[in-house]
This record gives sequence, C-alpha cells and structure tokens, in this order.
Amino acid sequence: MQRQRTKPEEEPTSPKATAKTNRSRHVHVALCALAYAASGALQPTLVDWLRSNGATGVAMLPMLANTLAVACVAPLRELLLSEKRSYIDRQQWSWVSYIKSWRLKGKLLRRVAFVAFLDFLANVLVMIGLLFVGAGVYAVLFSSGVAFAALFSTVNGKRYSLRQWCGVALATLGMALNGLASVEDALDAGHGALGRFELGAGVILGGTALHSLSLVCAESVSAGEELTSFRLATYVGGVEASVLLAHNVVLLLARGADKLYLRHILKHQGDPTTVFIVYVALWFADLCHALAHYALLAGAGAVALTLSRGGQMLFVV
Repeated sequence: MQRQRTKPEEEPTSPKATAKTNRSRHVHVALCALAYAASGALQPTLVDWLRSNGATGVAMLPMLANTLAVACVAPLRELLLSEKRSYIDRQQWSWVSYIKSWRLKGKLLRRVAFVAFLDFLANVLVMIGLLFVGAGVYAVLFSSGVAFAALFSTVNGKRYSLRQWCGVALATLGMALNGLASVEDALDAGHGALGRFELGAGVILGGTALHSLSLVCAESVSAGEELTSFRLATYVGGVEASVLLAHNVVLLLARGADKLYLRHILKHQGDPTTVFIVYVALWFADLCHALAHYALLAGAGAVALTLSRGGQMLFVV
C-alpha cells in the first residue's frame, strides 16, 4: 500500500520577513518610477531633435518606434530576463506551445482589442500635440493624467480615501500651474503662435485623458483575467505597430523612400545616418519606458503610474 505524502504546513511569516518583503517591493516600485520618469523625459527630447531635422511627418516614425518597443516587452521579459529559467525547466516547453499560449479568444480578445484601440488613439493625439508644443510643455500637460486616472478608476469601482484625493488634487494643481508657466515661457521665446499652442495643448489633454482611460482598462484586464500586464503590452504594441507598418508600406508604394523620408531630412540639413542612430536611441528609450510602465501598472496601479509622470518635469522642464 502506497503511503501518501502530506505537505508540511507553511510556517507563518514573521513581521520582520513581512517588513523586508514590503521594503523590497517599495524599492522596486521606486526604481521603476525613476526609470519611467527618466526615459519618459528622454522620449520627447529625442522627438524634438528628430522634428528639427525633418525626420518626422506623415510616416509617424516616432510612434512606430514606440509601438515596436512596446511589442517587444513580454518576449524580452519572458525569454531573456527573469522568467527564462522557468520556461527552460519545464520539460514540456517548446516554441510551438509558447506561441500557442499567445492565442486570445472570446471576451478577453474583445477587451484587449478595446484597450489597443484606446491606446492607439491616445498615442496619435499626444504625438500630434508634441509636434505643436515641444517637449517641455508636453511633459507638463501629459503629467495631468493623474486626475483622469483617478476619476476613471472611481467609475471602475475603486475607492480612495480623502487623503488620497487631496494628494491627487495637489499634484494636479501643481502640474496645471507649471503648465501655464511653461506655455508662457515658450510663447515669450517665440516658439509659436498662441492658437498653435492652444490647439497642441488641447490635443495633448484629449490624448492624456484617453491614455488614462486605457490604463484603467488595462489594469482591469490584467487583474481580472489570466493575462500579465507585460503580455497585454505586447498585444497592444503589436496591433498598433502592425497598423503603422501598413501605413508606411502604403506611403512607400505611393511616394517612394526619397520623397517620404530622405527629402525632408536633407531639406532641414539633417544627416540620415545621425537620424537613424537617434531613432535607435529613441527605440531603446521607448523600450525602457515600456518595461517600467507595465511593471508600475502591475505593482502600483494606474493612478500611481500617472502620478510618477510628474518626475518627468524634473528632467525636461
């Protein structure tokens, strides 16, 4: 008769071990927030340089670089970083089973598609607004997403204390005052007409609201379904990158590479090789930003994620 093995009872966690775990988690969130703010500040700065050298336009290459980076998040994390050992240790693991694990269907497919649609529309709006107002004003206005995220999270069923609402209100007020000062400084410097700035600022605020809504929906999807925030990132980035790649293929067939890319760069006295190197740097900054973005979304939530955008102003403004 085979003897049944009984699992040993798990020992209760000591307060010291709990405090150490919480401290490690807080350090991890703080490092992710720092990486998120630094890379988020670098992104519009590089886009500003590309714009001044004629390397942006209807091809929407900065947004394509961003979506390609987001699409790489889950495979990079699962196959090259922390989870690689767990995949290798499974004897039944294979590339076929790994690819099959990415299949979506039913309600989950519809929810991921909705998040991808919101995120794509938000990215289009904020990218257009960035081309109107520049990196400094963009960083300040995009940081206002904390108010939108808090409101949408409340509608989604989350509840915040009075102290948390006061923190959101103070952060929003500070960013709004800083935004007004940034707009006045930019206008005094002669970077554009008031109507151009109003249009750009309005487009960025609209995109920021949609982006905050997509974050709340993404948090809900990754929390309620068997889907990590990193895989959700790859789904969303893959859909958006596919749309932008198709867009570029159509433009290439209609205009050719010379008219679509090189002519604008040479017209602004830019160097195509330098532009390519800056685009590689932009893709890497986008990748770091995306990894920190979805790590924060999983570990701290949508409101804390949008609140960490305020740190971008320390690097840009």
